[in-house]
Amino acid sequence: MRARRDAALRLLKTMLAASIVIPAAVFSYVAWINYRTAFAQADEEIAASLNILSQHASGVFQSADLMFVAVNAVFGDLTDEQIKASEQALYMQLTKLEKEISAVDAILVVDKNGQVIVSSVGFPTPIDRPVADRDYFKAQVERDAGTYVGATLQPRVRKEPFFGISRRRPLRDGQFNGIIMVSVAPKVFSAFYRELAGDTTASFTLAKSDGTVLARHPDPGGVARFMPGSGFMLGVIDHPQGGFVSTHSIDDVQWRFAYRKLGYSDLYATAALQTDAIYAGWMRLMASHLVFGIPATLFLCILVLLSMRRTRAFYAEAERRELAEQALRQSQKMEAVGQLTGGVAHDFNNLLTIIIGNLGIAKRGVVESRAERALNNALVGAERAAQLTQRLLAFSRRQPLNPRMLDVNKLIVSISDLLTRTLGENIELETIGGAGLWKVEADASELESTLLNLALNARDAMPKGGKLTIETSNAYLDDEYCRHNEGTAPGQYVLISVTDSGAGMSVETIERAFEPFFTTKEAGKGTGLGLSQVYGFMKQSEGHVKIYSEKGEGTTIKLYLPRRVGDEADLSADEHKSSERGNGETILVVEDDDGVRQYASEILRDLSYQVIEAKDSASALRLLDADKKFDLLLTDVVLPGKNGRELANEVEARRPGTKIIFMTGYSRNAIVHHGRLDRGTELIPKPLIERVLARKIRQVLDSGPNGS
Repeated sequence: MRARRDAALRLLKTMLAASIVIPAAVFSYVAWINYRTAFAQADEEIAASLNILSQHASGVFQSADLMFVAVNAVFGDLTDEQIKASEQALYMQLTKLEKEISAVDAILVVDKNGQVIVSSVGFPTPIDRPVADRDYFKAQVERDAGTYVGATLQPRVRKEPFFGISRRRPLRDGQFNGIIMVSVAPKVFSAFYRELAGDTTASFTLAKSDGTVLARHPDPGGVARFMPGSGFMLGVIDHPQGGFVSTHSIDDVQWRFAYRKLGYSDLYATAALQTDAIYAGWMRLMASHLVFGIPATLFLCILVLLSMRRTRAFYAEAERRELAEQALRQSQKMEAVGQLTGGVAHDFNNLLTIIIGNLGIAKRGVVESRAERALNNALVGAERAAQLTQRLLAFSRRQPLNPRMLDVNKLIVSISDLLTRTLGENIELETIGGAGLWKVEADASELESTLLNLALNARDAMPKGGKLTIETSNAYLDDEYCRHNEGTAPGQYVLISVTDSGAGMSVETIERAFEPFFTTKEAGKGTGLGLSQVYGFMKQSEGHVKIYSEKGEGTTIKLYLPRRVGDEADLSADEHKSSERGNGETILVVEDDDGVRQYASEILRDLSYQVIEAKDSASALRLLDADKKFDLLLTDVVLPGKNGRELANEVEARRPGTKIIFMTGYSRNAIVHHGRLDRGTELIPKPLIERVLARKIRQVLDSGPNGS
């Protein structure tokens, strides 16, 4: 769409340029206007080039700054004698640092007498090549010159010219102890300038405020400098920060010239165009006006301008509609799949309760080791299937969440050891907590599971090792961003960025990444539900998830959780601990699936509880009418007739204070609203696991009247 629009606009602009003809009566006026326009456009081109030059130079010198930081970190407070004693090891470290930054040609560490004591140039360091006569050394002797950039010099060891960037070696007493010098080759700049100029007559220069030229395109040959009376030198005196010079002569050629001071030492970047080339362009434009008549010009100009306006409006509206339709189609597809998976998980959880429960019962009665191993394997498989249904429910946004006010920074710190063990020794984990981070309201265990899922995916994307970075910050999503991301509301969010240095994803993979069962891993190495679970949890938490990735460049997954105001929940509180066996209490079990009900009842009887069974709400209410006594109601949520919530309300009305626990494998709106568990509601998920069921029942029975 964008390519077609650009092609259409280019065509219309070409028609407009071809149709301009100025009548002879106003030719002189138009010529003057076009003359000024030509130079204004040239100034814009020069300014644009100057922006690029400044950014490039800043990048190179920032690399040099990083190099100084790295060298200081290596040498610290080492004395000259300690450096000489470890010369070979330090040489290897300097060589490694030099290779990491292509702009750096060499690194020298010099003592206060100008003798190089270690360098990245070679080992051992020659003692007959002092640098006391070099400008980058002399500038630092008398006073701390900060970061000093010297003139272009001819090296004594290597062949390529260079200019040195020096800083004093820090000492605690502040006395001069020598320097650290980072060498940069002018060709780093001149090669970039040559590529930027292309086949134009443009000229680019990196120079010092005293006129010394460090790098230039075209190459001036030898050591060059601006003369004291040149436009550059006069401009620096009058306007030190930068400006334009109407004409400037260098190499016997007239230039339209601009300069700008860099935010680094006393360096300037300059850009220029030959005035002859600007004049030639203006002359060509004037010649074109003589070809066509005034009526044709006016007609075509108006027609083309109207066409350009309508074309822009048409393609802008078409692009907005296309983005909206894509977002809607994706949202509808994910919602349809979510409804399907939620329904499947509901029935599957009931089956798994029967399978896991009866396997556990059978295992307790088995003595022969071979049969016990088979039951163990079957039990493991069934539990893995249970985890699969939980992921399906997470994707379909049907899992019940128990959100609390959280400090995300503290949560990440609490699971960092687990993440480190999960990633393995060959992957480095770095966590960066944002200062002043807002609070969020989310299910802590599900958020931990989400981060663990992303860490596992990152580990699989970095089989040969790499780095995983988890960073938090405050963020704001504006209306423009939300228009392009369906289901996202503008506002304040806490952002969790999970970045790996792995293989990255293609555009096609990103578009399908959140679909359930879609995976790029080998068969048997993934269910394809990891990112689906992340997607479902974030949507159910009213958040947003976005993937940024390129092949070979790694992947960043950004999780946005809405900002909430309130007190942080205590994540470290100990759970109520007590025996998991019963004391003869009576439990009413209400479950419409016979297999699930029988399994739950048998487990509870084994735990020394008295059990009363009911297959639906009507049967349970008849037991209430018959004045059957029980201490706790264990009921399924989805029941024929009255659902579990309605049954619980009836029990609470008739017998206030009765303890109630809900069971569910697929939460609807009975006890979960907007993805959140109703306050004060106790829930145990299906499939039922014996140890989990025993612990939950004991915990509820031992709690106070309000669950305290």
